[in-house]
Amino acid sequence: MENRVTLTGLGIGALALALFLVGLGKPPMLFFDEPLYVDGARSLLHGVQDLNPEHPPLAKFFIATSIEAAGDTPFGWRLAGAIFGAFTLTAVFYWTYLLLGDYALALTAAALTLFNNFLFVMARVAMLDVFYFAFVMWGILAFTAALLLEMSLPRRRGLLLLSGLMFGLGTACKWNAVVTLAAVALMAAFLYLRNSHHMREAGVTTLGIAFAVVPVATYVLAYLPLCLRFHRPFSVTELVEMNAFIWRYHVNCPGSAALDTHWYKWFFRTTPERGLSYLMGNFVVVWGGLLALAVCAWRFLRSFLRATPGSDPQSAARSFSTSGAFALPEAMVTVFYVVNLLQWVLIPQKRLVYYYYFPPAMFLGVAITIVLWRMPSPRVFGIRLSVIILLAAGVFFLYCYPRMAALQAPFDCMFGCWS
Repeated sequence: MENRVTLTGLGIGALALALFLVGLGKPPMLFFDEPLYVDGARSLLHGVQDLNPEHPPLAKFFIATSIEAAGDTPFGWRLAGAIFGAFTLTAVFYWTYLLLGDYALALTAAALTLFNNFLFVMARVAMLDVFYFAFVMWGILAFTAALLLEMSLPRRRGLLLLSGLMFGLGTACKWNAVVTLAAVALMAAFLYLRNSHHMREAGVTTLGIAFAVVPVATYVLAYLPLCLRFHRPFSVTELVEMNAFIWRYHVNCPGSAALDTHWYKWFFRTTPERGLSYLMGNFVVVWGGLLALAVCAWRFLRSFLRATPGSDPQSAARSFSTSGAFALPEAMVTVFYVVNLLQWVLIPQKRLVYYYYFPPAMFLGVAITIVLWRMPSPRVFGIRLSVIILLAAGVFFLYCYPRMAALQAPFDCMFGCWS
């Protein structure tokens, strides 16, 4: 990756972190699900009984480290999440650039992802999702780099192992990371069978270690500090017992009639989640992104049906930048959105809240840029369509900002108030 792209990604992360840190201590009390995870982090700091055993420990260790560094204050509770939110946006920029090779559109994808409200809200609360999804995005990025970049075989294998490590760390924050790991593993297996994108070169042993052994080992080792902290044996029996409790808890958790919403109502929700920083998806990105995703899905399915086994590996490796044998950008954004959404249809969990749409929604800005990339310089009244979309999304974000940032009156309604 050229120096300009690398430096831009770091700059995006720094700017995003600065935005997330402004007013991070507001509201000055724990809200929504924060008490669960902050109390769990405090129990890790003090070595008392684990107060949040219904999730793996890693994200709570990050929150605990943040509290230890910045104090047991609203700012300290949320600092680690803001940092991981910035990591997420940086990964989105790098990933889009890898897929499209277009610097301007990679910037567009990062901006649309930031303006989509979900990342801003979830990076400013002491909850688990921003941690696991940051690792998921870096896992996707490492996997994509292994597919598309020209490099030596040891480096390619190293990137695949790094991808597995990222997914293992994500799962050690929250189990939901495993669905994207499964999607990546299946994608790697498909490309291996087609002798495409260097997967046959990497070898089945490396793929098995990267997407099975490394994630499992990483997940297991994440429990070692927990066991040491609470003086529990680090044994197979103990690990099985702790993880069986996580499963039973989520299967039996009744949910809340006041907060739960069916997954199919998330797409076109027009009322904010008032209890969670007035979270509401940016209509320009979430609705426009669904239209773009439908286009991506159609192109992916068309290319998949037209692809023939045994095609030239070099031609397949170039297909990410052409409309040739296999539309890799469309395939990735479609698959990652779908698996992160459909998990809520398939898993036996009764509680479904709006912020669970955060991971799939993060792929919608990228879907828009992929559609723009395939179009021949679209313009409306002489203005690039990408600029119009960015301006519209930015205006919507500014309208939502005062409430999402918990500004006090009269600034909370400077752009109008929701009823």
